[in-house]
Amino acid sequence: MEPSHHLYVHVPFCRLVCAYCDFVTVGGRADDIGRYADAVRRELELRPAPGELRTVYFGGGTPSLLDGATIGSILDAARARWASVALDEVTLEANPSGRETPDWEGYRRAGVTRISLGVQSLRDEELTSLARGHTAVEARDAFASARAAGFADVSIDLIYGIGGQTLDDWRDGLERALELGPDHISCYALQLALQPDEWAAPPRAGALRWRDRMVRRQDDELAGDQYALAADLLGEAGYAQYELSSWARPGRESRHNAAYWARRPYTGIGAGAHSYDGVAERSWNERDLDAYLAGVEVGERPIAGREALDATTRAFEAVALGLRRVSGIRRSDIAAEFGEDPLDRDPAAVEEVVRAGLLELDGDRVRLTARGRLMASEVLLAFVPEAVARR
Repeated sequence: MEPSHHLYVHVPFCRLVCAYCDFVTVGGRADDIGRYADAVRRELELRPAPGELRTVYFGGGTPSLLDGATIGSILDAARARWASVALDEVTLEANPSGRETPDWEGYRRAGVTRISLGVQSLRDEELTSLARGHTAVEARDAFASARAAGFADVSIDLIYGIGGQTLDDWRDGLERALELGPDHISCYALQLALQPDEWAAPPRAGALRWRDRMVRRQDDELAGDQYALAADLLGEAGYAQYELSSWARPGRESRHNAAYWARRPYTGIGAGAHSYDGVAERSWNERDLDAYLAGVEVGERPIAGREALDATTRAFEAVALGLRRVSGIRRSDIAAEFGEDPLDRDPAAVEEVVRAGLLELDGDRVRLTARGRLMASEVLLAFVPEAVARR
């Protein structure tokens, strides 16, 4: 049986670029969508296609700016590129704006099986605060349209930690989301700090001013309470938390995202997309859209950089990604792969987080507690190797 492989296709186009977005995006430029789709198909031809292709994820940006025929042509190119294909899941992110017209039925015919809807909030005051380009009514209409087109697997994203958002506001938003009956819900804290790769090309001045205003209104303690409330309400409604930010009805977990946490190999296609060979190398594509297009169109792979991962880094990442999952990690699995029990690196630090009620040891199994999931970054400090900490 061939090892599984996973494909991510980045679509950078947006009608409006959100001020808080850290992904590779471009506003407008709709006239370049056809050219970009051609480049994505061309890049697929330039890439190796190892293993058995199991999942495809169209992320962005706004993949729902592409019509079903274009999505289908990219999927056809992927199927043609891989010798072995057994697709379990094809996800497409969609924007719920009434100013856009996602081709729901076209996506289903093309082979998309799962829709991830960027709702973010079902309260208009919060959508206005986030400068989102849709209303709560438009979000509900988009969800209904996806269902009407035959999608039995629809996920929605929600944001908490918004400046000015109270605990009761968040409860109200969660209850409105549950009324829709999604199959999967992702809850993300609003992150406003610049990511490392943004310093080379920071967001436009207006976005920086918006971030500065918003960050002064955020309350980390309140955000923790909001996260805990989500866990309680979603659990009571029958959604099982299986990852730090992810809840799903039974059998509706994201298989593509699960591949990331399990360190399965994946290929990233498109501007700024990242890839991992499943062994010891990560690489990433050119972020600039024009540079990406120009390179691919002359037959050049658009690789902007590579990183070789040593055994120490790989072992730490196995722990860090594994602890994102509610099920946690098995000490014997880490020891078998890397020759060291992860609890032996700094036993005193591990004992401290266990004593604080943040980490649970259950025989061979190590997992974050409910409180530990609120403080995952702090718990991981107990496992950071000295070589990694110095970077």
